[in-house]
Formats: sequence, C-alpha cells, structure tokens
Amino acid sequence: MDNSALRVQMLGDFSIRRGEAELTGGRSRKLFLLLAFLIWERARPVPYGELTDLLWAGQAAGSLNALKAVLHRARTALDQLGEGCGRLLILSREGGCQWNPEISLTLDAEDFTRLLAAGDPESRRRALALYRGDLLPALSGHPWADARREALRGQYLEALPQVLSALAEAECWREAAELTETACALEPCREDLCRLRMEALLRLDRRQEAAAAYESLHGQLLSRLGVLPSQALRDLYRRALGERDPRALSPATLLEALREPPRAGSLVCGFDAFRVICHSAARAASRSGRPVHTALLTAAGDPSLSRRSLDRAMDHLEEVLRGGLRRGDAAARCGADQFVLLLPQADYAGSRAVCARLVRAFTRRYPHAPVRLTFFVQPLPPSGAP
Repeated sequence: MDNSALRVQMLGDFSIRRGEAELTGGRSRKLFLLLAFLIWERARPVPYGELTDLLWAGQAAGSLNALKAVLHRARTALDQLGEGCGRLLILSREGGCQWNPEISLTLDAEDFTRLLAAGDPESRRRALALYRGDLLPALSGHPWADARREALRGQYLEALPQVLSALAEAECWREAAELTETACALEPCREDLCRLRMEALLRLDRRQEAAAAYESLHGQLLSRLGVLPSQALRDLYRRALGERDPRALSPATLLEALREPPRAGSLVCGFDAFRVICHSAARAASRSGRPVHTALLTAAGDPSLSRRSLDRAMDHLEEVLRGGLRRGDAAARCGADQFVLLLPQADYAGSRAVCARLVRAFTRRYPHAPVRLTFFVQPLPPSGAP
C-alpha cells in the first residue's frame, strides 16, 4: 500500500475511501464499531480488554478469541482498499492493537470540530456543510457513539442559526437550501428551520420543494405533538402553492380521488383528517341527541425506552386497531405514544368495553411489548357546544 491519504466519513454514514476504492459499514455492527473506534482513538494503542468492553457493552462478556475473530474480519474488510491494507492499517501492539498513525487520514467529524473552533464565518459555513447527518447513525444506542453524537449535534445546532442568518443576509439561497435540508431532517419539528428552508426555496423559485417542506412539518407536528404549524408558515405554504393549488381536481377525477382504497379493517388516518371526521360526527350528534364517544389510548413505557422501540410498539398497536375496531370507527396517531379513537356506534360503557378488548388483544398478540396500554373515554362535545 502506498501512502495515499484515507478519507473517513462518520457524519451521516460511515465509509473509508482510498483513491477510487471504498469500504462502507456493512452489516456487522461489531466490525463497524471496531473500525470507527480504532480510527477515533488512532493516537494510542488500545488494550484488548478495552476493545472487548466496547464491543460487548451490556452483553455477556466477549472472549479474547471472539475479539480476535472480529479483528481478523476487520483486516479482511480493509483489504478492499488495497492488498495488505488490513495488516498495515491495524497494527498489533503488546496486549492490544492500534490504527496505524503514520498513514495520512482525514476524518470529517474532526474537520467539522476544527472548522467550528476557528470561529470565523467562512469556517463555520464550511463546518456545517460537512455535517451531512448525525455521527455514526447505524451505531445508535451504543454508549460510546451516542455520547459523541450528542456532543457534535449540540455544536451543529448551536452554530446553525447564525450561519443561516448570514447566508440570508448575503442572499446565498442555494447554500441555505442545502443546509436546511439536512437541518430539517435532523429536527423535523422545528418551525424556525422549516421557515428558513421554505424562504430559501421560494427565493430559488422551487415552489414544489417549499410546499413539500411545509407538508412534512405539518405531518410531524400533528403525529408527534398534535398541533398545527403557525399562521406564518401557512402563509408561506399558500405562496408556495401559488394562485392555484396543483393538487386541485377536475370533476372527472373527483370521485376517483374520494374513493377509499381497498383495505381491510377500520379507518386509520392522519390527525388532521381525524379532526374533520370528529367535527362531522359532532354535527350529527347535535341533531340526533345521541352522544358520540372518543377514547385516548396511551402506551406508557420506561423513560429509558428508545424511540425506535416505542415506534415499533406503536406500529404493532396500529395493526391491532385496524383489525379490532369496527368499520364505522376511526383512529389516528396523535402523539409519539398515543392513539385517539372515534367510537360513534358505542355508548360510554360500550366504548370502555371496546378499549378493554383492544388492550387485551394487544397484550395477547405482543406479550413482550415494552409498553403498557391505558385508556380514557369521554363524550365528544356536540357541534356548537362551548
């Protein structure tokens, strides 16, 4: 192997490049973690015991033989960069190993930190352009990666408003649009970032992208927080749509657009559609005098429960709701851990019975789910009620 510099990406993804050759993270989490850690700590030899603790954190202790097997796989993978690269890059040391510090290497996470520390506006702009996503997202949940990810993310979010303000003043709209694309993906519920992105896109006359940015925020706010975007953002959205909504229908396509696609089970919809359904049900209740009941299902979990585990449990709950509610009922996810139900065919006692049945069905089907379901039933106020 010659002394061609290695380029390592850890922000947004993981890869090692040497010339035209490239090694990506692959499927093995331990191999991926080992490579990232040795590169990060390349200034020192790392004892085998420290590597074992790293790779088997929170699991049954790994053996030295198991560690050496991972090291062998890592060296074999590095040979994709050139013959003999594995042995040259991962050096054996007494009681441990070390990433070869003599081989020239650039690491995007280190460049990001260095440029931010420089402090001048141009360096900060270059730093944020390097931040293509959080550090090592495939290692989410590992303590070593999580601690460094949160630190870099905090630095990024702290520098972002000042850089975007400077770009707006300089009318660098294309660069602002690129930066806010990453920022909105990382912080999907931040109205200020969405506003800056929409303004930049409108300046570039990229109206469809501006409208899509609003619609993404709209969905995130409703599903996670149960709230709508601000009036200022809705005004920007109308500007993005222009005089005529591009989603407008002709009479010939209206019925086709309104037809419900074939799907078994009850109606599960977005929260904004659910509110409209409730308004219609409330109007009908005010005429008939028969109350309509709603129920709030909450999935309570341990405070340390990861977002991925909670989302999986909520997806499972949605499956139970689709199969367990009647076709005239409706449901919508209204928060990270909640579903709201509309039960127009049941009285108060019947609605509680429906919820109890759903809880039992969920528990039977997913006995190891990391959440506990609770519910609260109340009548929907009739239309015009205070």
